[in-house]
Amino acid sequence: MEAVIYCEAPVASTAHRAVAAAIDWTMVLIAYGLFLLTFHLCGGEFAITKSTLPLFGAAFLLVGFTYGIYWTVVGTETAGMRWTQLRLITFDGFPPEGRQRIMRFAGACLSRCTGLGLLWSLADEESLAWQDHISRTFPTPYELESRIFQRR
Repeated sequence: MEAVIYCEAPVASTAHRAVAAAIDWTMVLIAYGLFLLTFHLCGGEFAITKSTLPLFGAAFLLVGFTYGIYWTVVGTETAGMRWTQLRLITFDGFPPEGRQRIMRFAGACLSRCTGLGLLWSLADEESLAWQDHISRTFPTPYELESRIFQRR
């Protein structure tokens, strides 16, 4: 099968991407905690019942969706990608356009809903996940010397 990446930049390792994702999910959990704190300070009660549990779950999903769509609309990398020194580029080596960022976000949502998108990157020849293939973008380290995790 022919390679789809035409530039010389390496794809970030799975471990490097996992650290960035963990930081992003930590940010979502902090935001959700702030939401719950605000809810409590405004007089809300945490009565966990069959009718309130889906609402708290939906609120968590909404916070996560808002975090992801924020970085898509702003047109830059997420906090986790910045802290781990990753950047998004296209398969041709250029910064992604707005449409590609939207497609990447949609692919990431599909990947998280099924759980198979990230598993795909473990089997893919170039270590690309579904959102990478769908948007034709991928994360790469800012500089080769600054890679946290290197492939052997």
